[in-house]
Amino acid sequence: MIQSKFIRRFFLFTLASFAAFVLVSSFFAWMFTSPQRRAVKPLPADFGYAVENVKFKATDRVTLSGWFVPCEGAKQGALLLHGNGSTRSQMIARAKLLRSQGYAVLFYDARGHGESEGRLVSVGWFETSDLMGALDFLRGKGCKSIGCIGASQGGATIALAASRLQNVNWVVLEGVYPDIRTALDRRFRHTLFLPGSVAGLFMTPMAGWRLGVPVDDIAPIKTIGQLPCPVLIMGGELDRHNLLEDTLALFKAAREPKELWLVPGAAHVDLYGAAGKAYEEHLLGFVRKYSR
Repeated sequence: MIQSKFIRRFFLFTLASFAAFVLVSSFFAWMFTSPQRRAVKPLPADFGYAVENVKFKATDRVTLSGWFVPCEGAKQGALLLHGNGSTRSQMIARAKLLRSQGYAVLFYDARGHGESEGRLVSVGWFETSDLMGALDFLRGKGCKSIGCIGASQGGATIALAASRLQNVNWVVLEGVYPDIRTALDRRFRHTLFLPGSVAGLFMTPMAGWRLGVPVDDIAPIKTIGQLPCPVLIMGGELDRHNLLEDTLALFKAAREPKELWLVPGAAHVDLYGAAGKAYEEHLLGFVRKYSR
């Protein structure tokens, strides 16, 4: 009798635990793919250049909000793509730097972020339509030579759009994950001390189901080799979200011409903020080499 009660309670406990795990996984899958609205921080008073508030359409008609920094007579343009959970404000310092070098600059809120429309966030997959719309915007401003800089999700967006960037002259990818399963695994191990195969057992496929995309297709490492232009890949040496081996694997998958910079002492942070002048030297050296 006692043994029968124990078995029944153990069965109920196991069933309840399984149901709770599925519910928690569903919740995190929903949160992972939902808009992440943060207020856009205003431009600093010392930005030093005229800025236009702009709206434009992604190629799938989602309306995006951004800032355009014009440069009279400039034929060179730069697109700046922020990371997941952030806004265009993350790219203010880069925008100022590139404008000082004679670039017209567009930086915008990705779908589901900041002031842009969008019901889903896909860590780069649907955001490729944002990028293509932004390229159309810059070309409409007379830019003939265009480069793209993307941090984390922004960099993944660029890599996932690689085959469509035929008229882009250079690309910079900062702290980009190789594929979504690896990205989640790194984060689960760092926060929950569990491998992604366990912690994300249901969350990962549920997120893919909600997006309508096989999660294994969200893999910048599969597409980066299709970039038709030079690429500079940056990664923090102490990044726990994208390990050193992840950055090296991404670099290996890219085709020449390519350059690699591992930022000493940097984690998964804003690499410009972490490295300062060294970042400027690496970025501008690369850009000057390949802008035309």
